Amino acid sequence: MNRTALILAASVALASCGGNDTAVENTAAQLENAAEQSDPAAAAVLENRADQVLEQNSTAPAQGALEAAGNAQATGTQAGPIAPESQQAKPHAPGDPVPPPKVKTGQ
Repeated sequence: MNRTALILAASVALASCGGNDTAVENTAAQLENAAEQSDPAAAAVLENRADQVLEQNSTAPAQGALEAAGNAQATGTQAGPIAPESQQAKPHAPGDPVPPPKVKTGQ
């Protein structure tokens, strides 16, 4: 996300130097570019902010966009799929089927 942060920071700085319409368009384009390089959770936040920039005709929604995207990415990676409960093979005893049945760990 550091590369994305630099791209967006530079674009916001450059956009503030130009005319308002150009600044808005450049900021929205940079947010969309950053979204293309991000994971799905962060990309959704960045694309939403790009839409807000265009709708409001202001670069203000871009402020804090990277922090919000980083937070979305951090919570998205922690909420991954839960691994199934592990099982191990039961030692083979006479009369047991082959392969031996599995039992839950700790039994």
